[in-house]
Amino acid sequence: MLLDEPTNHIDIESVLWLEDFLVNKAQTVMVISHDRTFIDNITNRTIEVTMGRIYDYKAPYSQYLQLHLQLREERRASQLKAFKEQEKFIADTQAFIERFKGTYSKTNQVNARERRLEKLERIEIDEIDTSALKLRFPPAPRSGDFPVLAKDVSKALRRADGLSRR
Repeated sequence: MLLDEPTNHIDIESVLWLEDFLVNKAQTVMVISHDRTFIDNITNRTIEVTMGRIYDYKAPYSQYLQLHLQLREERRASQLKAFKEQEKFIADTQAFIERFKGTYSKTNQVNARERRLEKLERIEIDEIDTSALKLRFPPAPRSGDFPVLAKDVSKALRRADGLSRR
């Protein structure tokens, strides 16, 4: 189920019913909303989309907000560590290949390591998102002293017997 701003234009009783339904009966729900209380009441995971990547945090939105900078730094540090380890592995493997490339007794090992390097999925380090959204709206023109002007307006009521009265 995909819900885009589901709490807009509904009353409190309807919001409470919707929260109960989503928590107790719905299987999978993706919610886009600015209502933080509603989001916290119905979620147990928060998905961050940044720099073309998706990250899944197993935490309600308010916990994600408190921890996301710390979690992002931890993830980046982990990626950096794994990247350095992979670079060392690649350098060691390439050194082995260069050293024993012409050796008959090591041909199978050299070929196996070359294939492993070809299939190796390279680790990438997340870029730091420094983008910021800057919106500027020009000042709205003054609408006037009166929102509505009406001239020659009258009101009439019709009675059940068809006669009208002003």
